[in-house]
Amino acid sequence: MGRNYVMSDIHGMSGLLKKMLDIIQPGADDRVYILGDMIDRYPYYYNTYNVLCADERLRKKIPEYVDFMKTLPLYAKVKTDGECWLLAHASTEDILHIWKRKERLIWDTSMIDRQRGIPGYVSVVGHVPTILVRGVAGRPAEIWKSPDGCLIDVDCGAVFPSAGGRLGCLCMETRQEYYVSARVCGSP
Repeated sequence: MGRNYVMSDIHGMSGLLKKMLDIIQPGADDRVYILGDMIDRYPYYYNTYNVLCADERLRKKIPEYVDFMKTLPLYAKVKTDGECWLLAHASTEDILHIWKRKERLIWDTSMIDRQRGIPGYVSVVGHVPTILVRGVAGRPAEIWKSPDGCLIDVDCGAVFPSAGGRLGCLCMETRQEYYVSARVCGSP
């Protein structure tokens, strides 16, 4: 059985993603979960949709891109080593409900605000840079864990290298953390 890795909020910093994949070296039996915000923000603050619309050749590809994005799951449930993991971009609370509200999975920050997870599960989210959760900027960002141990935020603010942001990745089986900063990849 392979290993499961999880990261989030790459925000178009493909150099960091490539470097991270070189470090973790996922094999054929491994899975890499990226919880969202793969594009936008880098190399400068922009909205990908606006960039695509500005170029006629790319504008024609928008339906293809939208169709691809519709195939991506909004969440995942993973069982490993006797633990039940819930993965979503911003909140995992609706994963356990029959009626899942998509906007909560993508945008809701209340779990991070409460700094508590769901008892009996390990929830992994992104969306809120851990620099903000910890309230410490300037030092290298780290993956954040709630006091109850049921919530993990892997958004280490990769797009904010001047504030200590970097790309973080967690191996679910070993809980080993991996980090790559923009300085390593030659990005500003």
